[in-house]
Amino acid sequence: MSNAPADRLSFVPRDLRSGTTYARARLRLGIASVGTLVVLSAVLLVLDVPDDLLPDSMSWAVSDVAWLVLLVGLYVGLSAPFDLLGGLVLPRRYGRPVVAEGFVRMWARGAAVHGLCLLVVALVLLAAGRAGGDGAALAAALVLMAGLLAAQVRLAGLVGGVRRDGDGLSASDPSFVGGIVGLPGRGRTILSAAWDGETAGVQLVRREALRRSGARTLGVVAAALFDLVGLGVVLFATPAAVTSVAGIATVSLWMTVWSFLGLLVLPSLSRRAVIAADRSAVSRGIDPADLTAVLRRLDAEQEDEPRRGRLVETVFHPVPSLEGRIAALAARRGPELPQPWNTARTALFLSWASLGLLSRAVHCNCGRPALWVLFPGD
Repeated sequence: MSNAPADRLSFVPRDLRSGTTYARARLRLGIASVGTLVVLSAVLLVLDVPDDLLPDSMSWAVSDVAWLVLLVGLYVGLSAPFDLLGGLVLPRRYGRPVVAEGFVRMWARGAAVHGLCLLVVALVLLAAGRAGGDGAALAAALVLMAGLLAAQVRLAGLVGGVRRDGDGLSASDPSFVGGIVGLPGRGRTILSAAWDGETAGVQLVRREALRRSGARTLGVVAAALFDLVGLGVVLFATPAAVTSVAGIATVSLWMTVWSFLGLLVLPSLSRRAVIAADRSAVSRGIDPADLTAVLRRLDAEQEDEPRRGRLVETVFHPVPSLEGRIAALAARRGPELPQPWNTARTALFLSWASLGLLSRAVHCNCGRPALWVLFPGD
């Protein structure tokens, strides 16, 4: 059963008016959306806006929920123009598959469910902070991360309309690739139901190598530690405390800035794991020519950017370019499993548990609710 959208347009590799490729247009959108959230967060922190405008009471009141709903709504409203560009305008301009009539409905559902998750997280952290202080809030964030991992498939369905289809998952976005889901040590491989037999077979071998070698577990642990260290730094090294609405907002702003740091330092870990997984698949019997064909197909279905400059890849991409992966396959030496896999994008997903706001803003999934929980991968 195919998950191809009904409104499938012919593919246009670049905008003839600007000469910009689809991949580069999405990258610019991601820079704009991430940059807006990070700069705004920094400005609000410098000006101490949360403490000036929001309640600082440490006692429970009905208005706490109302204020938190308002803050989540402001975030949704701020993100909406970027989501419109990423989910509808750019795909249509470049002839990418898009369900134009259903976009508003899909986006509204995804934004509402994600917003509800943030509201629940805020209330849990607020309750933990008021009951037991910073240490309790940090412990609560860890429990919330575990909950996010355990419920990942269910969340993908609620947020992005991802549904079971045979042995795989089906989604409205052609860039959906499934992943490895679940708690470390209990994870399972999920494939896209839209893939043909060759693609599914190659990716199953790759992902099982990642899962069984412990690479996926290392990636989850590294991502969780990154987010928890950030939250710990905010709680113990700054005046911020999750004991009031103002404190919750301040922590969210700090964690948004911390997530931006993760976008700069974590992709290098993810790239090494991708190369190691490719090499492992070949060592397990996958013909290099078959693997290369599958990688070409997946690259075309996602952003169709087979080559990138080194600086662009180093700063923005946790998955190496197609040409880089092919070259690495031909090399005699390279990274071997286990390597921390998918660390950068897992950290973005887990940042929900500490109220980081960048997980939906990055170029790979801006405006694409089907990818907000299970990010596009390798």
